[in-house]
Amino acid sequence: MSKHFLYLTNDKLVSLVIKGAELVERENFVVADVQTPEFEAHIDKLAAVPTYLVTDLIEEDFRLDTIPHLRGNDQEAVLDRKLGQIYRSSPYRHAIVQGREDEGRRDDRVFLHAVTNADLLKPLIALLERHRVPLEGVYSSAVLSSRLLKELDIAFPHTMLVTLIPDFGLRQTYFKDKQVKFSRLTPIVYDESRSVGELIAAETSRTWQYLDSLRYFAETDSLEVCMLAHERDRAMMQEAIRTYPMLRYRFLDINEVAAKLKIAPAPTSSHAEEILCHLYSRSKLENHFAAPADSRFASYRRVRLAIFGVTAAILAAGAAGAAFNLYHATQITQEIEQRSRREGTLQAEYQAVVNSMRTQKMATDTVRDTSAFFNSQIRPSPSTPAIMLTDIAKVLDDFPKVRVNQIVWATHNDPTFVPPVPLGIAATAANTGGTRQVTSESKLGGAGAPAVAPAVSPADTADPPLAGNKYRIAVLDAAIQPFDGDLRSALAEIERLVNALQSNPEFTVKVTRMPVDPGPLASLKVIDRATVTATQAGFVIHIVRKVAGT
Repeated sequence: MSKHFLYLTNDKLVSLVIKGAELVERENFVVADVQTPEFEAHIDKLAAVPTYLVTDLIEEDFRLDTIPHLRGNDQEAVLDRKLGQIYRSSPYRHAIVQGREDEGRRDDRVFLHAVTNADLLKPLIALLERHRVPLEGVYSSAVLSSRLLKELDIAFPHTMLVTLIPDFGLRQTYFKDKQVKFSRLTPIVYDESRSVGELIAAETSRTWQYLDSLRYFAETDSLEVCMLAHERDRAMMQEAIRTYPMLRYRFLDINEVAAKLKIAPAPTSSHAEEILCHLYSRSKLENHFAAPADSRFASYRRVRLAIFGVTAAILAAGAAGAAFNLYHATQITQEIEQRSRREGTLQAEYQAVVNSMRTQKMATDTVRDTSAFFNSQIRPSPSTPAIMLTDIAKVLDDFPKVRVNQIVWATHNDPTFVPPVPLGIAATAANTGGTRQVTSESKLGGAGAPAVAPAVSPADTADPPLAGNKYRIAVLDAAIQPFDGDLRSALAEIERLVNALQSNPEFTVKVTRMPVDPGPLASLKVIDRATVTATQAGFVIHIVRKVAGT
């Protein structure tokens, strides 16, 4: 970014446009020509460039003073009052706090400086304001010149920097422990009887004597005089300068300084304004003399740049967001296309499977087994007979004469299904202890006849159906015991048991075998009660409970 420096002396106004480390433009004007159209055209051309007004005037005053040690607003108020008392006639004044005294109340040491002749600045500042130039501030070159010593790594307890300004004015600035203490500008008046070197040596000697009178030096101290000059002027100056034990001269070659500071092109004379302005352009400067109203256009420019920066950041963020969304939209579109292609492939495969299934015939056994498997395995239902047998046991508690020989439990989808009842227990009970089973014989096959298995087709034997689990079926093989041959009493007890079981609304109860067959085709064989010792009257009851939710 370019910066515009106006270097003001009593006779000259040098306009320097610096971009980076390069001097882009240089124009010289006479101070009296500030109001001319040529200068106004020059200012109007650079009206958008940040401008820095640097003063190097004879009418600059520098002095040291002390104030009570304060901080913040209190310190600023005391400094303003002190500056107003000393520089009443000029608004261009400034103060720098330089630490505290070593003894006593340890007051604050302050360096006060000002442009005592305000008329030198007012016309130029008014012109800049008219053209709405962003004036960053008004600065004293003598105070800022300490940056040159810092960049060149020159650090002595007592240092005096000597520079030449346009039209051979001599600026002498004294630094003690890197802090500015005094500055003096004297014009070099040509005298045919004395060379320029002799004039410079005489001025530096007088400045040293003045500083020595202020007791800045101890007996062993020496003043290091650093002179910034071009190599072609160095020989002329060096011949006339005498080195005193208390005054030591050091020449700073302006070409070497420019090379060290990376300034291009190097100045062609011993004048220091280009070197100093290049140095000032590299960092932020603290305003010395400009009032807030004088630099308001610079403030407007910073606000405008901040707004532009925020706007650019928002636009960049919006563009980045739009690019991000566009990228994701492209990714999503590609993914949709890929899924559409996969979906088309899967749809084609599905349609091929459907078409192939239409040509197939489902086997009856497969449908039967699938349905039975679903009802018996997939559909939730109780898997144990505990609940049903508990309800039956509660009923049997009221029938002490009923002896349970065995209970067969099964699940099935047909409520009339009768699981096969093993006859081992009943047969064993009939042949032990001298007891006999009371039976009835029927011409069609009574209860005592051998069990005849139902006819089963070869297909059912090879691929029997799954039982399913829609109904819970219990076959109760029991007997009335003891039995003394009174069938009427035994049948009444069985009937009472059946009624008790039917009192449960979930049960469907049916007697499948009685102690005697009361059918019309049955033949009865009556037992003599006088010869019966321990006979039991057996019977079988078929109990069905439907599974809830099926």
